Amino acid sequence: MFTTNRIDIKGVVFDFDNTLVDTKTTIYEGYKLVFFEIAKKFNIDKESLISSANHFQEERIKVLTRSKVSYDHAEWISLIAENAGIKLNQDENEYYKKLFYNYVLNNQRFSNKTDELLTQLKKEGKKLALLSEKDSVPGLKAERISKVPFHSYFDLIVIAGETIPFTKSKDGSRVFTETAKLLGLNPNEIVMVGDRLDLDIQNAKESGMNAILFTGYIKSEEKSKYKPDFVVDNLLNLSSII
Repeated sequence: MFTTNRIDIKGVVFDFDNTLVDTKTTIYEGYKLVFFEIAKKFNIDKESLISSANHFQEERIKVLTRSKVSYDHAEWISLIAENAGIKLNQDENEYYKKLFYNYVLNNQRFSNKTDELLTQLKKEGKKLALLSEKDSVPGLKAERISKVPFHSYFDLIVIAGETIPFTKSKDGSRVFTETAKLLGLNPNEIVMVGDRLDLDIQNAKESGMNAILFTGYIKSEEKSKYKPDFVVDNLLNLSSII
């Protein structure tokens, strides 16, 4: 939804995965790389293995809500291979784990307009924060964030479960409240921009923040008792709202 209505805020908190960076595509490409390697080593059809991997993921996500799905992709690789009749040993698991995470770390996708947006927000005097879930590998999220060229624009970077240890995840409003305190702002002076209705929108609203749902990379299918204040599919549209 695009609107010319504006909200008066002093701070913007961005989610990272599938908001500022297209993590969905990078993960898909990382899996494809790994399973092409596995197919080559075990002499099986690579397209069939990729198809099996995609089907496995779709069925697993149907059973569990996104909030409860394990994001240990190394475990997923092992399970997908096993589902295709391939039993990986410990050394093989470790090799494919490193191959996958190295790809994700060094192949992050993002819009070339992100820098333009953040520059404009800083010029307007808005405080900027990044609030993200920790990755399954300790320290990986911080390393991934440090590799995007626009990380220096943020006044505050919070990784739930690492930066604020007593918060295990973004599941709950406490990490949002603490982020507001660290920014030196009241929650109602802040807008949260994220891709998930359950973690980003619901918890931001419960903390007292405004909330904008971003649908540019994935369409949120979770349930929330709160509706976002706005919905955008292009980050540059934020300049007409905030």
